[in-house]
Amino acid sequence: MAGLLLSAWQPALAIPFFDQLPDFKVRVAGDRNPGDRDLQHWLRDELRKLRKNNAALKSYDDPRDVARYERGTLEKLLRSRGYYDGRVRESVSGDTITYRVTAGEQYRIKDIQIDMPEHLRAGFTGLPLSVGDPLEASKVLAGVKAIEKYLGENACLLKIDVTYHATIIHSETAARLEYRVARSPDVHVGEVQMEGLTSVEPDFLQDKLHIERGDCFNRDKIDAARLRLLRTNLISSVNSRISEPYGGLVDVTFVLKERRHRTVKLGVGYTSSEGAGVSAGWEHRNVLHRGEKIEVETKVNPVQQKLTGNLLVPRFLHDKQNFTATAETSNEDRDSYSAEAVKVGATISRQLSKHRTASIGAELKFSQVDEQVDAQGVQDGSENYQQLAFPVGMKWDTTDNLLDARSGATAALEVKPYLELGSDGENFVKNTLVLTGYKSPQNWRYDPTLALRIKAGFISGANNFEIPADERFYAGGGGSVRGYGYQALGPRRVIPPKEPGGQSTLSDPIGGRALSEISIEGRLRFSDTWGGVIFVDGGNAYEDPSPNFSDLYWGAGFGVRYFTSFAPLRLDIAFPLEPREGIDDTLQIYVSLGQAF
Repeated sequence: MAGLLLSAWQPALAIPFFDQLPDFKVRVAGDRNPGDRDLQHWLRDELRKLRKNNAALKSYDDPRDVARYERGTLEKLLRSRGYYDGRVRESVSGDTITYRVTAGEQYRIKDIQIDMPEHLRAGFTGLPLSVGDPLEASKVLAGVKAIEKYLGENACLLKIDVTYHATIIHSETAARLEYRVARSPDVHVGEVQMEGLTSVEPDFLQDKLHIERGDCFNRDKIDAARLRLLRTNLISSVNSRISEPYGGLVDVTFVLKERRHRTVKLGVGYTSSEGAGVSAGWEHRNVLHRGEKIEVETKVNPVQQKLTGNLLVPRFLHDKQNFTATAETSNEDRDSYSAEAVKVGATISRQLSKHRTASIGAELKFSQVDEQVDAQGVQDGSENYQQLAFPVGMKWDTTDNLLDARSGATAALEVKPYLELGSDGENFVKNTLVLTGYKSPQNWRYDPTLALRIKAGFISGANNFEIPADERFYAGGGGSVRGYGYQALGPRRVIPPKEPGGQSTLSDPIGGRALSEISIEGRLRFSDTWGGVIFVDGGNAYEDPSPNFSDLYWGAGFGVRYFTSFAPLRLDIAFPLEPREGIDDTLQIYVSLGQAF
């Protein structure tokens, strides 16, 4: 290649404390063609990944030692892309390293051979590379995976072992490539057994293996069975043991270790508007020895006290169907109302596909609600409600982590009709839609994640004050619009003066029949344990049953995340961007477990 230097380079950024390595530049000699630019960008990105994951590299104090180490890495990277004559020169100026790369000509594949038994070769459709393609390591390895996949789906080999050998021909800037399949007998599954169970009923787990006597032997199916066993949350480790072949059969034994089935949980949290709170819980994940889980949890803070019990029965009448029974008693003392309630319910949820789940249930609720003001601003007494609800839900979820998602999206819709069995309320339907999305660009510094949440809801069938106060929509708080107090946003009534000539005042929020919320977060990870976030939230509740995303109150702020093995601990500080005089504080503080959404 010619000796011109491409100008399309970009130095890596460094921030003191977070990155002590010197800055670097990568320049590839060439003719300014797109291929050279792509190679240059790729080398720079790979070097950034190395710096992020290589602890030994960060131990060097002298930039020249760093440069020598990274020069060798760049030369290996060139060979992995087929540039076997590539050369790298480094120079250090102050605290910046410049790598000048002469790639040379890219080697190409001259010939491909596959050493595979003839009875297996007949159905093989081919490799993802061909003669004339560049000799790139990723494509060669993709060929290995293609052969392994074909053998796994179409053969019963006891062991699948695929290797490759590349012969480099420097005089022709070419290579010969040969794939080799190791010889192995064809076998089928004999006995399927499990060892190590102490309390879980074997037939409950046996149904999750999806492996039976006489099946074609397949190690991928065995690995999938191990994963399904771990996902029951009853098993802490699974190993498989394969017997020696006999009569064309092999026995498969799964060696299991049960995890502890009981867990005690304790938690603390804090918000400016609700104060400090504590939570405690106990769960047993194998009550009846078939994965049934019972959970009891209590949450207490100055404005809310709640005790909840749940029973989960997996595989209820169907392999992909769960049954959940719930009982709850709660006491709330909000600014706008106080409520005591007892409710019991049951839900059946069914997994329709990998990402879709549907649910239907019934819920009976008895409550006594004492609302502070009525429609005319006059203090009202308590009312008793006896409500029967039938929630129907649909959820689509492609996220990668329940408590700290970095990619994917969710969409959850719930339609919940309420029937009033007493005389104090009316029938109504409560509808809620929540959308979330997460995007994390690859190979960016500090692993940024852009997170988005949109929530909308409306209640139809009854006027605002015919709906119990604790069932109306409110906005504001840590899970809603940060920067504003909990349930501080939404419609308020004007209270007339008690004496002639006096001033009217506003009531506390009365709740509404519609809700609109939107949140945007930028999340960063500075290390394996520490991260940060900046966010903007908007939202409001409305007396009329029509969500409106143009009439929102906005809050913004920043936070710190400490990542544990279970979920991140979060501290958020938020400010109202439109503070209302005499109503909103200058800031709100939130401390809890898990991301905001």
